[in-house]
Amino acid sequence: MKALTLLRLSFSSSCLLILLVSTLCSVCFCNQNYQNSDRVLCIRSERLALIDLKNNLTDPAKRLSSWVDKDCCSWSGVVCDNFTGHVHEIRLGGHDDKIHDYCYEFDNTDSECVEASNQKLGGTISPSVIKLLHLRYLDLSCNDFNFSSIPAFVGSFQNLVYLNISLSNFGGEIPHQLGNLSTLRVLDLHSDYYSNLHSKSLKWLKNLKGLRYLDMTFIDLTKASDWFPVISNLTSLLQLHFPVCGLDQLPSNPTTVSFTSLIVLDLSYNNFDSMLLPGWIFSLRNLALLDLTHCGIDGVNPGTHVGFHSMPSIRTLRVSSNTFVNSSFLLNGLSSLSNLRVLDVSYCDISSPILGTLQNLYLIEYLDLSGNQIVEEMPKYLSNHCNFTTLDLRYNKFFGNVSELLERFCECESPKLELLALADNLLTGQLPERLGKLKKLDLYNSSCVLTFKKICSYLFLI
Repeated sequence: MKALTLLRLSFSSSCLLILLVSTLCSVCFCNQNYQNSDRVLCIRSERLALIDLKNNLTDPAKRLSSWVDKDCCSWSGVVCDNFTGHVHEIRLGGHDDKIHDYCYEFDNTDSECVEASNQKLGGTISPSVIKLLHLRYLDLSCNDFNFSSIPAFVGSFQNLVYLNISLSNFGGEIPHQLGNLSTLRVLDLHSDYYSNLHSKSLKWLKNLKGLRYLDMTFIDLTKASDWFPVISNLTSLLQLHFPVCGLDQLPSNPTTVSFTSLIVLDLSYNNFDSMLLPGWIFSLRNLALLDLTHCGIDGVNPGTHVGFHSMPSIRTLRVSSNTFVNSSFLLNGLSSLSNLRVLDVSYCDISSPILGTLQNLYLIEYLDLSGNQIVEEMPKYLSNHCNFTTLDLRYNKFFGNVSELLERFCECESPKLELLALADNLLTGQLPERLGKLKKLDLYNSSCVLTFKKICSYLFLI
């Protein structure tokens, strides 16, 4: 009986093995036939829609020169689903290496600016693109659409997850139809100083419940008084970039907010009327970047009992030109920010010693304390911070001899310091013979005795 059972199991196993081998051979044969065939993955109706898009665009750099053959899935900037052939992505962002920001055309050579300009697409966006029903990713950033309006039909892409039309010279009112993009995760409308992009209300954002990244830099929101109640209910939001938007209201009423998952909050260069920092900002414990530069905030909302110490994840803190920082309670809280890499508290009217508070923050790379009234002796421990790339202490009342400090900076195994600014202080001492990677030095009006022996030729005063 056992032998019969074993025989049946052996027979079953053999059948399964034969079936498996047969299936694999069949798949290999099919794949070989597919590879040897001239089958085109691209769907004809979607190819025609892309051709229409191309025909309505200007393309001085011939970036769309590959958009000619039958298989649109092989065209530059087009990504299709490998199985269905549907167009999933259009990647037509202009020339921007994310380091030099060529699409801004700031601080670049003439040849770089010409190259960036030539790379820009222009013309109009054909409404035929709405036939791309499966589109998930659309990037038209760093192009030039000559201040034309953002097409309302962009709000028709029901599967869109990523939309980036930043720095492409769109103008006028942002169409409320963008609020129909309910699956959107990333929305980048980042504009520039010359744009007239604006929005009178942000109600259209309410339906974007899954939004994680929102950038509206330089977009005029002076009339969008509903910005805070709308944004505060986007519970999935991780990054909010609203600098230079003309915002004047920073509500202090809520003690907590719903977007507690935020890791980036940039409200810089908005002149808020309230002049008091609301306590709910300190409840954002996951923040890695907080930028309130030049917001004109003079104090903290009464009844606030938390400070920077309640934000342990902070890596970048930029609060320049806000006098609310001149508080011993807030300044002492900086010592607990062990992850801090960038600290800018320049022009905050600080008079209390602060360098001692930062003694154990060994990860700091960028420190700007300029434009305050700090009276403090230069501590020797600073020389142990070999991660510094920028140390700006100008326009204060720091005193002491810095010769040893500078010598020890240069003894770091991998000196990274590129900018050292000590102008308008009460410092004395000599510069060492070698200054590592230092490229910019400002000692104007200091008492330092300068020695420039063997200093690299690219060093210059600022």
